[in-house]
Amino acid sequence: MLEIRHITKNYEEVCAVDDISFAVKDLERISIQGESGCGKSTLLGILAGLIMPDTGEVWMDGQKLPTEPHLRQMAMVFQDSTLWNHMTIQENILFGSPQKNRGKRRKMAEELADVFGIGGLLGRYPWQISGGQAKRAAIARAIACERKILLLDEPFSNLDKEGRFRTIEAVRELCAGKCAVLLVTHSAKEAEMLCERHLFMEEGKLKT
Repeated sequence: MLEIRHITKNYEEVCAVDDISFAVKDLERISIQGESGCGKSTLLGILAGLIMPDTGEVWMDGQKLPTEPHLRQMAMVFQDSTLWNHMTIQENILFGSPQKNRGKRRKMAEELADVFGIGGLLGRYPWQISGGQAKRAAIARAIACERKILLLDEPFSNLDKEGRFRTIEAVRELCAGKCAVLLVTHSAKEAEMLCERHLFMEEGKLKT
């Protein structure tokens, strides 16, 4: 489904991503692991269309992806929750959802919030909840977008051990049979819990 072809990205004298190629099958869950600074987040940003590579291309279903991020059929969870502070948690979760029916939208937000343990917070604003709660709302928002691929950049930070494992289980169940997942993490435990295939990066390269 998704093909990454010879992607390279340089920042001055540093090669953040060095000629990386791999493919993602339909509904596949893949982790990208490695030490901080090895290029994992840069690679994910390139796939999302938020960072332009110096060389290489990203293809999906036999077609080269457009440069505009909103046309790439991907939803992303960043290391920071990046919620909109002027929107309630419910409005944040539904931001980007393709569902137009008002009743169904409200039900979707309520169901996702319940799954992620933030059901009582839908009427609050991001500055009124904890960092861990905001991260779970950001994950719910990405899933509500109903895209073909879910990109996760260290999505379980700010969560305690118990909350982290519950959230990973929720993501796995919600994405099963619906979308592919690319998880960037430095945690082998998180990768094993969520993903079925594992890639490893070191100094901008995929390790073989």
